[in-house]
Amino acid sequence: MRVLFVITARGGSKGVPRKNIRLVGKLPLIAYKIISAQKCSVDKRIIVSTDDEEIAAVSAAYGAEVPFMRPDYLASDTADSMDVVWHTVQWIMEHDEDRYDYICLLEPSSPFASSEDLDNALKLIEERGADTLLGMKEVEVNRAFIHSLDSKGGLSKFYEAMKDFKSVRRQDQAKEYTMNGCMYIAKWSYFVKHKSFHAQNSVPYIMPDEKSIEIDSMYNYKVACIMAENALIDLSLWEQDE
Repeated sequence: MRVLFVITARGGSKGVPRKNIRLVGKLPLIAYKIISAQKCSVDKRIIVSTDDEEIAAVSAAYGAEVPFMRPDYLASDTADSMDVVWHTVQWIMEHDEDRYDYICLLEPSSPFASSEDLDNALKLIEERGADTLLGMKEVEVNRAFIHSLDSKGGLSKFYEAMKDFKSVRRQDQAKEYTMNGCMYIAKWSYFVKHKSFHAQNSVPYIMPDEKSIEIDSMYNYKVACIMAENALIDLSLWEQDE
């Protein structure tokens, strides 16, 4: 199995300025995904797509390739991750003859997917013959309890949804899941054709809450730091050989 890991890390994060190179524990945030990919047991290539020279330098220091700088039109707040990954794929197809069985998008903002998670996810997508795989977590709140406010800013929509509801206990509701941002995997051929990690023939890789944290705010960042500093996540998974 040959896998291309693409780690996306632009420099202009607003919720947490300079997020991708801020320390979580003893490591800059982006290093978690680089090291996990490095420790993955497959034949791999790890490319970081960034528009930022400092992020590029940190990424290279931890062993990732930064063979190009991301163009400005893919570095804005509105840039789509699929376009960034497709830009990387196009660069590869134009500059060398390497091709891969799978492509895996890794976003630094969800740092705690370990190499074991990546190995297990890649094994799962191969065994199931799926076109794509998404990192997932169980949601805390069932969709039955999520509604918009009415035109007056009131809760009439909640009333209509809940008035005939037999039980509000969480354990009585069907489990539901959402993407956790930890990993997106697709067959190389599928991504080249569809430019997407979403597919009808897709499987989930379900992860626990402590591994599914997404850092999009200073609150999330502080929580991740507390987890690292208090051994609430096993940081030995990201230790590198001297």
